[in-house]
Amino acid sequence: MLLTLIVFLPALFALIVLVWPGRSAGAVKLVAAAGSLLVFALSLWLYVGLLAQGQSFGDVLHPAWFYSHGWINTYIGSFHFQVNYALGTDGLSMPMIILNGLLTFLAVVGSWHIEKSPKFYMAMLLFLETGVMGVFASFDLFLFILFWEVELIPMFLLIGIWGGQRREYAAWKFLIYTLVGSSITLAGIFMIYVQTGEHNATYQYYAGVGPQIIGNLALFGATVSLPIVLFLLLFAGFAVKIPMWPVHTWLPDAHTEAPTAVSVLLAGVLLKMGAYGLIRICLGFVPHGATDFAPVLGIFAAINVLWGAGASMVQKDMKKMIAYSSVSHMGYVLLGVAAAAAVASARVTNTAASLASFRQAALTGATLQMFTHGAITGMLFFGVGVLYDKAHTRDIDIFGGIAARMPREITLYSIACFASLGLPALAGFVAEYLVFTGSYATLPVPTILCVFGVVLTAGYLLWMLRRAFYGPLNLRWSSLTDINSFSQFLPLACLAVVIFFIGVYPKLIVDVITPSVSQMIGTMQTVLTLH
Repeated sequence: MLLTLIVFLPALFALIVLVWPGRSAGAVKLVAAAGSLLVFALSLWLYVGLLAQGQSFGDVLHPAWFYSHGWINTYIGSFHFQVNYALGTDGLSMPMIILNGLLTFLAVVGSWHIEKSPKFYMAMLLFLETGVMGVFASFDLFLFILFWEVELIPMFLLIGIWGGQRREYAAWKFLIYTLVGSSITLAGIFMIYVQTGEHNATYQYYAGVGPQIIGNLALFGATVSLPIVLFLLLFAGFAVKIPMWPVHTWLPDAHTEAPTAVSVLLAGVLLKMGAYGLIRICLGFVPHGATDFAPVLGIFAAINVLWGAGASMVQKDMKKMIAYSSVSHMGYVLLGVAAAAAVASARVTNTAASLASFRQAALTGATLQMFTHGAITGMLFFGVGVLYDKAHTRDIDIFGGIAARMPREITLYSIACFASLGLPALAGFVAEYLVFTGSYATLPVPTILCVFGVVLTAGYLLWMLRRAFYGPLNLRWSSLTDINSFSQFLPLACLAVVIFFIGVYPKLIVDVITPSVSQMIGTMQTVLTLH
């Protein structure tokens, strides 16, 4: 019941906002803020309640909270088609549910200045929250893909209506890329049904006692590996959403044109849907395909990191720089997932037990990186949004010395930058350390290349801070004002607290993630050993 409330309360509040009488924008925004805050509070209650009871968050096979009820049960000829209304949460989904609740509330607060159709804008933010919550809470494949498609509509409208000058182009590009990718993923889901002859699509069934997907497939007169084909079909939609090079080009356009709060949600939680699907479904359902494709995935991870960092270095638009930075940092997630699926490198001698621990470290780091990157990048976008509201430009080279005029802004924005470049005691360091520690055992060359990406990250972020905020004051900005409103200060302050807290006490999240990661790695090794 609690998970159902967390998933559908935002949609209920969205409907309330749409039918709210009168034209008071302030009242509409208060209702939206109250609804998003309530959902965030419920997600924390779910988390704290389990901790208070001394319960584990469980694993993929035994989630701490799980509810399943038959929803669609029909026959198409002799084909039995069944979809369960199955919701659950474990160590993979709980951090993402909390992150989505927090960022949506802060996005509502950070959108207080929106004057164009505030009712519809706030409703779309809340409908988007329902779609994303559904993705993270679903424990049935078809329910997962249903919520995956639901979130496309509000995001398309948020970019297309409230975006910048090229908003329609960016919105359509986002929609086309994502729809094509998710259609291929849906084909992979149907292929699982057909190849296994099963109608049960709950995660526990396939990750535990369900039929394993092995063997070959006749395709266009050739014999190909069934696990590889299924992995690639499922991965297509996730690769677009992560996004993985070379299907990343929609992201910079979407970020550049989207309103600040929408960019926060896009980078903070929507990109994580792709990584979550890769871990939950690709590793859980087709471990053979994941293992076979792991070396290639490791190469793409290194390309993501280096390409994104290199592109960030040459940007003049501060927002576009952060967009490419997201491409780079999601490469660390790809590296962790690839390392968790890969076999041991010939350069590193490991026992089976130690190899499992390396894989677990890599996947734990990847999952933690999803959370920390969401908080850090959200803070970066909020910071750029404040600057744009004050100066009406994001051109790095136009600024100069404005730290003297905006001490609060530069202090908070610098915290986000230092966390993004992996400074110890801030949230970004722990996740990257775990990924690198675990991935070197199975993918040493991509790991070394990705470590170099950390150096590039420090380079472009520190260079941006130096050009925009320090040095002699450009007299054009002599009348620039600092953060002076609650809607500007609260999102930055809240995320700064999260970044510091996770940086000094990562155990709070790592202990939640570990049981699910451990079970997933154990199941993968068992399946790979049997076949």
